[in-house]
Amino acid sequence: MHSDHTRRNWAWFIRTGSVLISGKSGEYRADAGEWLLLPAECHKQNFSSDASLISLKFSCQWPTGENIVASPQALIIKDCEQPRMKEIAGSLAQMFKESFPNQKHKEYARQSVDYRQFTQLQRVFQDWLQVWLTARLSNGDQIARQPGDTRILSALRTLNDAPLNAGFPKASLSTLGIGMAQLNRLFKHEMKMSLQQHWERRRIEFARSRLADSEQTQKSIAYSLGFSDAAHFNTWFKRHTGIPPGRYRTGYAAI
Repeated sequence: MHSDHTRRNWAWFIRTGSVLISGKSGEYRADAGEWLLLPAECHKQNFSSDASLISLKFSCQWPTGENIVASPQALIIKDCEQPRMKEIAGSLAQMFKESFPNQKHKEYARQSVDYRQFTQLQRVFQDWLQVWLTARLSNGDQIARQPGDTRILSALRTLNDAPLNAGFPKASLSTLGIGMAQLNRLFKHEMKMSLQQHWERRRIEFARSRLADSEQTQKSIAYSLGFSDAAHFNTWFKRHTGIPPGRYRTGYAAI
């Protein structure tokens, strides 16, 4: 099975059995009692028939949309090296099961909770994230650099806050006090992509996330992105990813 984790962070703790992944950076096997922190690349994964695991998928990004950890590679960490990771992850998994007893794991991210529940979940997750980041940095990963130009940061906030179904936010960008042509040149120099390319990346990431993590219909996802019908959405998605949305979703079915 092929999966795309280039814009997300995944961490698996193998309780029983084993998992083997292979991609551009190589082949990795994690066994029971080990953490596998997944590489930032598309890869193939195979679980043993007796595999069970704790799986955490999360975003940890700057306002630019870049991962806070630059180009994270695959890491295999024994439980004894970072015992707090399993302890906190187990608590977090139990909290989700108790909060959403009748929900599938794909729907966790779409559930509504009261503010007290939210802060409790965030507190435990932040504790786990601190251990994860320590493990990453101690194994040679680095914090990604952020642009220092406030005009670029303002453009990024505008692009990231704009509703995805309303089209490219040219009117909002034009209020930033700099001409569009100059802003685009500065943005492209700093971000290595145009304003329009960043906007499209945000839209494609939304589509990927909904296809992988929810049971929302393709038609509904298409409308959320401003498409008039699913056919145009399918063509657009395939042009950007190389595969149709139905096949992309099938690739996540066994996760």
